[in-house]
Amino acid sequence: MSLVGKGNLSNRLGHITIVMSILILFGIGSSISYANAETINMYVQEMPRHWQDQFGDALSIATQYWENKIPNLKFDTVQYVDKSDFVVEWASQYEEGKLGYYSTDTANGYNKPTMAITLGFFKDRKWHLASSEHVLQITKHELGHAIGLPDSVDPNDIMYPTVKDYESLQQDSEQNTQTSNNTPIDWHSRSEKYQKIASEKILPLASKIDEVQSLLNSLSYDSNAANEALDSALTAFGWAKKYLDNAEKMQTDGESSVLQSNYLDSYSKFKLSYDYAKKVEQKLAQITEYVEKANSLA
Repeated sequence: MSLVGKGNLSNRLGHITIVMSILILFGIGSSISYANAETINMYVQEMPRHWQDQFGDALSIATQYWENKIPNLKFDTVQYVDKSDFVVEWASQYEEGKLGYYSTDTANGYNKPTMAITLGFFKDRKWHLASSEHVLQITKHELGHAIGLPDSVDPNDIMYPTVKDYESLQQDSEQNTQTSNNTPIDWHSRSEKYQKIASEKILPLASKIDEVQSLLNSLSYDSNAANEALDSALTAFGWAKKYLDNAEKMQTDGESSVLQSNYLDSYSKFKLSYDYAKKVEQKLAQITEYVEKANSLA
């Protein structure tokens, strides 16, 4: 592997940008963490037999959906957890009324990120089975998070957070501007809240990005192992820049929606801006880990 020094950073970032552009052309709309991976390995918890007839093909349909959208992407199931990129779980009900989630937290029994899908919910002491349509929608959505996609503000996008919990599942025929007790949601206040916290999170990130770029420009190693770690840091840096661009764009778009008094739309965009900013922080943390690893291998 060739040395990575000051002259090579822009070339590598250019390659990363090309990969991202290809994904966008295929209708993904935002970058994914596994852009350079051909196969993503999943350890899938066995679904209880009494649910298999109704939901047994949800995961295979969802993985095929993303494979058709993203060139060279392939999902595979593995027999051993330690060979997996993340774990898929099925359950009757999760805490906080969630119908599904993807978490990068590895502080669990698997020591792996987890994607969890709920197949039903309890209400009035009775367990209600979710519909196959909802389970498939949620599986596609959470699988999108598993490959690095944030929530979308486009209602036609599978990453748009349409069904978040049991209450919304039961009320999906009602107007989405009302809560379960028919109290109108104050989108204006929610918009202002996320505009503030997104701005506070984005503000220091630009200078941090510049600092990291200067650091990466200064690094050069003779060790192949160290250069591999540096390559990973450079890739993470490319995603960090892309996520920051997206965060700033959503912030600007949200401000435009505020001027039009469209507070539901501005809330969605400020919330997405905040989510992108969090992803920048995650990538910067990864870069620190990769650089430390490279230095230890040099």
